[in-house]
Amino acid sequence: MSSPPRHGPPAGRGPRARPGRGRRVLTALLATGCLAVAGWLHPHWPPGPGADGGQLPAARVLPAQAPAPAGAVPPDPDAPVPRPGEVAAAVDPALAGAPAGRRSVVVADALTGERLLERDPDVPLVPASNQKLVTALSVLTHADPGRRLRTTVVQGREPGAVVLVGGGDTLLSPGRSDPDAVLGRAGIRTLAEETARALAGRGAPAPTTVRWDASLFTGPAVNADWAPGDIAAGQIGPVAPLALWSHHVPAGEGPGPERPRNAAQDVAEVFAAELAARLAADGPPVPVPVVAPGRAPEGAPELAAVESATLAEQTGLMLRESDNHLAEVLSRLAARAADRPASIEGGRAAAAAALEAHGVRTDGVVLSDASGMSLADRLPARTIEHVVRLLLTDPTGTLTPGARALPVAGGSGTLEDRFDDDAERSARGLARAKTGTLNSVVSLGGHVSTERGRLLTFSVVLNEVTDPAAARDAVDRAVAALARL
Repeated sequence: MSSPPRHGPPAGRGPRARPGRGRRVLTALLATGCLAVAGWLHPHWPPGPGADGGQLPAARVLPAQAPAPAGAVPPDPDAPVPRPGEVAAAVDPALAGAPAGRRSVVVADALTGERLLERDPDVPLVPASNQKLVTALSVLTHADPGRRLRTTVVQGREPGAVVLVGGGDTLLSPGRSDPDAVLGRAGIRTLAEETARALAGRGAPAPTTVRWDASLFTGPAVNADWAPGDIAAGQIGPVAPLALWSHHVPAGEGPGPERPRNAAQDVAEVFAAELAARLAADGPPVPVPVVAPGRAPEGAPELAAVESATLAEQTGLMLRESDNHLAEVLSRLAARAADRPASIEGGRAAAAAALEAHGVRTDGVVLSDASGMSLADRLPARTIEHVVRLLLTDPTGTLTPGARALPVAGGSGTLEDRFDDDAERSARGLARAKTGTLNSVVSLGGHVSTERGRLLTFSVVLNEVTDPAAARDAVDRAVAALARL
């Protein structure tokens, strides 16, 4: 390839500090059986009449304010299902000009699972970031979506030592905790302040050493299947259970473009400096403690702790912004929740177990990594569409955070700047999907409401792509054509 494959946040831009921007949540529940349709997030499209002046179908009407989870603006279960011929007439011409040598395409009815269009649906192709849909399924299947991760400080084994223990939160900020944030909900300055108070309360002297414990994750920190060029470009890299700004180097008030050489050590250095500053706030200067790796003694007294955003919120950020490092972290946390090693192999095994638990066929599936940066990953469109439908129709609500987090066409996340041409605008606000782009891969998997109010799920995976921008436009036109049915 002429340049390293890339996807996720572009070089020079880290994850956004605040993923929410006044979005509205549309929670849709089906009246048939116990099937539930997950809520959509719409940034700003107000409800209004249809093009002919009549009322829009319920699936296309957005509430004036977010309803309670049990309150519903349900899709019309009587809305007509498009005929397969109609779907083919909409999708095939749009994809005909896509510059791709191989493709796998599925369009289905979200309520019944009926396949309305199949084009090589069982061919396993490189999915790019659509791999993150499987990671989301694994996390939400194995772990408690409401769980928060604790970053703690405990008393060290030797005198004058404290240990900073990574609990899997890699969205730490160097400043104070922000309870309204996902990225930066837990802050190192807050942790240092609480530690200083705890030490003062014990009458303990200022620590001379801060050890950092990153033993939560095991095995290699770097996947052997990742391209060296992608690692050098900062698209992916070593994964630790303790990091600032989702494995970004702090810069000013927000996440910076650089990747840390040692994420856990960087957190420990920020903590040590903050702790010295807090201890010296009302007295003489305190030397910054020496920073070194180490393990927390078993049963060591806890001095302080900060808590992350929930795993559901972190999964949402991962999907919305296509955060590669966060996907790898969540994969290891899913493995740990499934009683497997919190490692690359453990993440693969947990993801495979999640697919099997939900009845998703795994023939042809290769789970090389959790982020989709590996060219060894393989997913057919039928697998991606099935995962989307599971997230969308989970009757328990456990999986629905994954559906709600999908970027909105023309409105949020990695779809914010797409669906902007005249041929694509019909899907703006009415389609939600996970993007995927590498140099030779374009993928999109999600759901869309038709003009008559029927909810469809879809997956398009293109490989051997020679022009990614043109391929993305072709896929967007295909989804927009579905919205016009």
